[in-house]
Amino acid sequence: MKLGFLSIDIGTILFSWINLMILFFALKHFLFKPVQKILSERQAAVDQTLKDAEDARARAEAAETEYTEKLTKAKEESAEMLRNAARKAQQRSEEIVAGAKAEAAGILQQNRDELEREKRRAESQLRSDVSGLAVMVAEKVVGREINQADHARLIDEFIDSVGDVQ
Repeated sequence: MKLGFLSIDIGTILFSWINLMILFFALKHFLFKPVQKILSERQAAVDQTLKDAEDARARAEAAETEYTEKLTKAKEESAEMLRNAARKAQQRSEEIVAGAKAEAAGILQQNRDELEREKRRAESQLRSDVSGLAVMVAEKVVGREINQADHARLIDEFIDSVGDVQ
């Protein structure tokens, strides 16, 4: 078929189309398949890298969570240790104060006992001195010797009268 300056030749079209198909299959076999293989390998490598990155991120988040939990636990343990130390210090302080009070009470009791002994010894000494004086005064007043029973009776009367005055 011819249209002036334009002509359509079926043989040329068929030959061009066959050449195009041969070129297409050759390029597909020698170029597209290797390029497609390289692209799929790169895609697999990128996918693997992304998967590894996601795994690393998940491990990092897990490690961060674990670290946070451990840090919180360590802070709680530290606070508990401080509370225990303060409680033990308070108990030790109370024990020391109680011990000091007990020791002071013991010393005070010893001093009271010592004072009581001194008082009894002084009373005994006073009684002895008073009885000697009473006997001497009685002998001079009566002008005779006093027997033991009279002596005891006079001492008791004198001590009773001196005790009443105080």
